[in-house]
Amino acid sequence: MKGLIKSIVGSRRSSVIDWARVVYDLFPLEWRYGPQYQRTINMLAETEHWDLERLEGYQNRALTKLIHHAYENVPYYNALFNRIGMVPGDIRTGADLKNLPFLTKAIIRTNKKDLLAKGFSRFHRDLDATSGSTGNPLDFFVDRPTRAMEIALAMRHLQWLGYNKGDKIAEIKEDMFADANRLFRYYPGSKILRFSLFRANEDKLRRIVEKLVSFRPKFIRAFPSSLALISRWMERHNVTLDSVAYVITSSEKLYESIETRAQRVFHAPVIDHYGQNEKVATAFQCAENGGYHIQMEQAVVELHRFNDGQSEVVGTSLQAYGMPFIRYRTGDLVGNHSPECSCGRKHPLISDIVGRQSEYILTPEGDIVAPVALDYAFYGFEEIKRAQIEQPTLDTLIVRITPWSTITSGAIERLRLSITRYVKSPSMKIRVEVVDQLSRTKRGKRPFIISRLDLDEHLGPRSS
Repeated sequence: MKGLIKSIVGSRRSSVIDWARVVYDLFPLEWRYGPQYQRTINMLAETEHWDLERLEGYQNRALTKLIHHAYENVPYYNALFNRIGMVPGDIRTGADLKNLPFLTKAIIRTNKKDLLAKGFSRFHRDLDATSGSTGNPLDFFVDRPTRAMEIALAMRHLQWLGYNKGDKIAEIKEDMFADANRLFRYYPGSKILRFSLFRANEDKLRRIVEKLVSFRPKFIRAFPSSLALISRWMERHNVTLDSVAYVITSSEKLYESIETRAQRVFHAPVIDHYGQNEKVATAFQCAENGGYHIQMEQAVVELHRFNDGQSEVVGTSLQAYGMPFIRYRTGDLVGNHSPECSCGRKHPLISDIVGRQSEYILTPEGDIVAPVALDYAFYGFEEIKRAQIEQPTLDTLIVRITPWSTITSGAIERLRLSITRYVKSPSMKIRVEVVDQLSRTKRGKRPFIISRLDLDEHLGPRSS
């Protein structure tokens, strides 16, 4: 039955695809994701109350098992261990991982076949990919236990925020339905109303907001860029919504300007969720709205210093037996460890999600400009509907904007000067362009910053 529905979803007829997805959603999560899902839910309910020592003990046992599997069944890791003169028994704890080299996107592209475990059936895996925010996505396989952990952790996050079965959820993203003209669709099985902001204009935004307000969800899940667009439109038209307990963001950097505006129109706190399609690290805020709890049951997460106060996330998934990612460099930058959360949970905290390395601007003078600084440069420019900054070369920034209606040449010049003030580079050339559409990734995201530069080339590669 599952195979039949998936084959229907793979059909090219939009009406058939939409119907199949609604039917598939009617089945419980235990059926959709198999027995691994319920086992994972049960395990997370137990580990929820563990102290840090027990969590680390669980990690070390799971890591030992994974390393032995990778050595015995994955050609890439067998060759790697033999080349560097190690055996699986040398890796007993997360701290021992430092003796292995990093896994990078370039290595995966070159060794994709050899990273697959022997006997990894195509019936037990799904093809996934990174968003390719710099135009070079990475595709790979995800097995069922890894997918089950992903879904179970998303459920844990909702439950941390007071979710009860049957609560209504609105999902606001920028991908499109099989029928590109559809603005929203309701999935009765999960009580989720999904919205698409694909090619949104004034009339579409009005219809989307009207539907959202009448639906009165308890939770909203959104890409920050989508949340920004909806919140801006609602504020411009004096529309608010008071049914929401929490707005949950993910997949993109949550900027302060987006968070504060969403809090005003939805009268609810904004809680962020960090993860990536490679599924080597997950961390999310709890109701205390402070740091991000690293989900130790999913992966061993290492933080490698990038600059003062910031580190790159390097992750090892503990469930990915089909295509193991061990010491995978995500390119994601986070704030360093925070003190223990007042919620009482013992999962380690990171202070904040800074963004991706590819979202940093490099200046000809050698400075690194954080994306949050460029977000501040847009404060007060209410004429602007969306914005995106591209750095094609070391000394050039192209700022593309889409206005709500029109924008004056004076406002464009003020914006250019504002960005110049935050970049603080006398030799950087900044050009502002008014466009109809901004660049999107294959997964529907609209990155705020797109860098075409190789950070390692300009700053020097980091060692393992």
